[in-house]
Amino acid sequence: MFAKKDNLLGLDVGSHSVKMLQLKLKDGSFHLAGLGLAPLPREAFSEGRVNQPELVANRIKTLFKNLKLKGKLVAAGVSGYDVMIKKIEVPAMSEKELDNRMQSELGQYIPYRIEEVDVDYQIMDLVKDSPNSMEVLLVAAKKESVSEHVNMVRQSNMSTQVMDVDFFALNNAFETTYGVSDGTVALLDIGSHKAIMNIMIQNLTPYTRALSIGGSQITDAIKDRFKLTFDEAERMKLGYIPNKYSKEELQEIVSSVIRNWISEFKRVIDFYLTNYPHRDIEKIYLSGGSCRIPGLKKVFHEHMDIDVDIFNPLNKINYDSKAFDPAYLDYIGPQMAISLGLALRKAG
Repeated sequence: MFAKKDNLLGLDVGSHSVKMLQLKLKDGSFHLAGLGLAPLPREAFSEGRVNQPELVANRIKTLFKNLKLKGKLVAAGVSGYDVMIKKIEVPAMSEKELDNRMQSELGQYIPYRIEEVDVDYQIMDLVKDSPNSMEVLLVAAKKESVSEHVNMVRQSNMSTQVMDVDFFALNNAFETTYGVSDGTVALLDIGSHKAIMNIMIQNLTPYTRALSIGGSQITDAIKDRFKLTFDEAERMKLGYIPNKYSKEELQEIVSSVIRNWISEFKRVIDFYLTNYPHRDIEKIYLSGGSCRIPGLKKVFHEHMDIDVDIFNPLNKINYDSKAFDPAYLDYIGPQMAISLGLALRKAG
C-alpha cells in the first residue's frame, strides 16, 4: 500500500459516482492531464457494497474513453469501513527484523482473522520519549474489498498498480495543496452514503474515523417530506426548487440533517480530545460530493466554534485554461480530493 508508483490514474469509486483524475509532472510541479466523473445508478450498490461490478466496470471504461487519458495503470482506494489503521510501538529494529516479528506477532494487533486481510506496515519514527522504541503504522484491509476493486478495474481493461486507503489519499491531496502545517486541522470528506474524517497534527494523522453520514440522507428526508421520487428529491437538494414548494421548509429539512451530522462530528472530536487534550482543532476543511449542498457550510459555521472552509485540491494544480473551464474546476474540485490523492502515487 505504501509503495511509490509512476503516472497513475487516480480512481475513486463511490456509491454515487466514479471519479477519475490524472496528473503529469512538468518542471517540478503538477499539471492536470484530465479529470471527470460518471454517475452510477443506485442499483449498482447495496448497503455500501458493489452488487453490480460489471455495471461499475463499464462506467469506468466509458469515463476513461471519454476523457481520452493516457495509460491504463490505476491507483485505487479502499474505503475507511473496510480498513483498520493502527499505530503500534515496538523495540527499535531494522526493516528485516520487523518483517520477521510481524509474521509471528501480527495476530495480536489485528481484530480480524489473518487470512481475511491484506496487511502492510511502515516504520514512522523513533518514539520521542523512548529512543529505544519506534512507531510503526499498521494497515489491514479486508481482502474481499481489495479483490472487489482489483476485479472491477480488470473488467474495465485497466490494471491496478497501487491499492491505497482513502484516508491516506485525502491526506496526500491536502498536503500537496497546503504544504506542511504547524497546526491541527480536521478533514471531513462527505460522500453520498459515508464520510471519512482525518485529524492532522503537523500533517501526521493520529486519528481517523469513518462516519455513517452522507448526502443521500438529505435526499431521503426531502423525498419523505414532499412525497417525491428519489430523483426529484435529489434535484431539490441541489437547489432546483419548483414554485409549489417552500424554500424555507426545504432549508429547514437540509439544516436538520446537517445538524445531526454535526452532532456526530462533535462526538468524534470529543473522543479525539480525550487522547490529545492539548491539540485543539484550529480549522475544518470540507470536501466530497456532498460538501456543495446549499447551506452546508453555513450550518457548520453556526454550530461549530471552529473556522470552516471548503477544500478544493485543484487550487494549487496547474492547468491549461483552454482545455479546462476554471468555473467547472472550482465546482468539481472538492469532489476530486480522494482521486487526486490517489493520482499522486507513482509507478515503478
